[in-house]
Amino acid sequence: MTLRHETALSVADWVVRADGPWPVLATQGPPGLDAYATVHFDGEDADPYRPDPDVVALVTRLAAEHTTTPERCWFALWEGWGELEGGGRVYAEMDPHRLFGRLFRQPPPLEVAPAFDRPVLDAPRADLGGERAYLLCTGTVADVGDWGARPPRPGWPADLPQASFTWPADHAWCIASDVDPAWFTVGGSRGLVDAVLAHPDLHAEPATHGSPPPSGDVSTGPD
Repeated sequence: MTLRHETALSVADWVVRADGPWPVLATQGPPGLDAYATVHFDGEDADPYRPDPDVVALVTRLAAEHTTTPERCWFALWEGWGELEGGGRVYAEMDPHRLFGRLFRQPPPLEVAPAFDRPVLDAPRADLGGERAYLLCTGTVADVGDWGARPPRPGWPADLPQASFTWPADHAWCIASDVDPAWFTVGGSRGLVDAVLAHPDLHAEPATHGSPPPSGDVSTGPD
């Protein structure tokens, strides 16, 4: 199935209005869960602005076994990704894992379509401390990554970056992936975190909510 736009912003209050500084919430999600783990995106040369959404999707699918509401989940997409609004851009790569490469000044930019219709793009966003704002979508855990986005150009894939936050209706866990870091956080039950730490395809380590992130301070996003 395809994710659907969520207009009830209050569903995100659990995350965006949680107790804590916004950089901690943006990178680690809400406090109070039983355990947390940091998961690193693969490769020393991974671009933190365009990390691999498949890694987040893998963790999301693992998390499906640790919630009573896998059929009712929410996905928060950062409003700053250029793919949302479209416009004139040139992209150097067509990697299926990272749709857009680095931006070049020449040749003249290609016109790419916005990812969603104007009613969705113009809708109110969930706000995190005035520093981050998110478009909300809802669906099942199995829908992860299926944003229902419009292809930017004919024949191009309609991929978008990973969700900044993913959580189920029972609040059993939260996956937080902020804009800049080459890592993200999963918080939930001890069983979920143990499954993430033990998975052979994940580079993960235990984390403590509120502790300094592996790469230091959080910046404010790509220029």
